[in-house]
Amino acid sequence: MDSDAESCLLMKDLLAPHAVDIAASDVDARRAARQDSYDVYIVTGGAPGSTGLALCAWLHRVDPRTPIVFCSSNGSAQYQKLALAAGALRYQVKPIDPPLLRSTMGLLLKLAELESTRAFAAAQHAIRDLDERVPKAHEPAAAADANEQNRRECVLRAKAYRAFRDAGGNRANFERLWR
Repeated sequence: MDSDAESCLLMKDLLAPHAVDIAASDVDARRAARQDSYDVYIVTGGAPGSTGLALCAWLHRVDPRTPIVFCSSNGSAQYQKLALAAGALRYQVKPIDPPLLRSTMGLLLKLAELESTRAFAAAQHAIRDLDERVPKAHEPAAAADANEQNRRECVLRAKAYRAFRDAGGNRANFERLWR
């Protein structure tokens, strides 16, 4: 999120191998966060009508497992502490150092991938465990069997997602791995 169009284009260029969505205001950023799932949020401070800290705190509250990188031209230790207290995992002072931003993003994305892999393994374990516990029907009619199978699939998916989420995974990665 950055209200400066030039900064947004620069950020898109810096992170070219990755898909980047841009929000020009807090309202746009909140709308995007409600509609989609993201691997990393980059929030800037000082946009008109926003300090960025409120958005950072809101993002952390609604999506606590997704890392937030807070970027600001305010390099004071006090402001950095405020951003970290609001939920930012990393703080970068503007002007942005491109290699540092790229390495930060690479690290955060790799951590998200590792957490998703661990969460997927936990979800698979939960599915196997649940599958062993759910009693199987003895020779039901074909329609009843299909309904029971659909019900079991829904229960397994819900339990798997809970296990995946509890192990640190996010919804987008779960959906990608479930298919």
